[in-house]
Formats: sequence, C-alpha cells, structure tokens
Amino acid sequence: MSLETFILNHNVDRGRDLIDSDFLKKAENEVEVKFGNELKQYLLTYGYLGYGYAELYGMNLRMGLNSDMVKQTLYLHKYYPVTAQYVALENQGDGDYYLVDSNDRVFEFETGEAQLRETGWSLFEYIEQRFEGVEKNLSESAVL
Repeated sequence: MSLETFILNHNVDRGRDLIDSDFLKKAENEVEVKFGNELKQYLLTYGYLGYGYAELYGMNLRMGLNSDMVKQTLYLHKYYPVTAQYVALENQGDGDYYLVDSNDRVFEFETGEAQLRETGWSLFEYIEQRFEGVEKNLSESAVL
C-alpha cells in the first residue's frame, strides 16, 4: 500500500498552515542539511503526519523555525555531532530517534550508543512501515 493510499484510507493527522518552498530553504539553512526530494515533498504536502501513537516531526508556518523538526534536529546536532548530516524525523522514546539524510534514507539513532544504523528504507517507505505497524498493533489490541 502506498503512503498516499494509507492516508486516504485511515484517520491520519496532518499539518495545517503548510510551509512553502521559500520557508523550506530557510529551514535547510537553519539546520545546515540539504533536504532530500521526499522530505521536501513530505513537508510541503503534509507538514507533519501522525497516526495512532506515532507522530512524526514536521513544520508549519505558524511555528516557523520553532517547529519540532527544526528544534529536535538542532538539539541532536548540538549534543550528538554524529547526527550533523541528518534531520530528526521521529523520537520513539528512551533516546531512540529516527533521522533522514539528504538522500531520503532513514537511520535509527540511539543516544545511549551514539551510533547510526541504516534502516534500509527511504522516507516514504519508513512512514508506510511505521503506520502499518501501528495499524497492526491497534487492530490486535482491539481484538483483546
């Protein structure tokens, strides 16, 4: 199932007050990372996405450069220099972050180990996998 199909068929929360390409350039300059094509499309089309208990970082015009994606990326860059070439995508708790690079490849980063591990997924593949996993868990919980 594609990400767009999943969004159309499920109650996926998405952003309002979407950013434009001029703001996108400001954000790239602020975090000092060039955004990949999928990340640009994600931010311009959705702002952010959330489904069930999974909430991905994003940006909107109202929050501007104080958006979660920018703030978390800058935090990681400051305290974990190994993340300097990545943008924060999601914090799954306990210091377990998911980051995306300029080629839209997603990496897992655990702050305790300070190591990056490639997931093998592109940004949109990661989002699809994440939301399908949430859907499965929610369905199994409903049966119990």
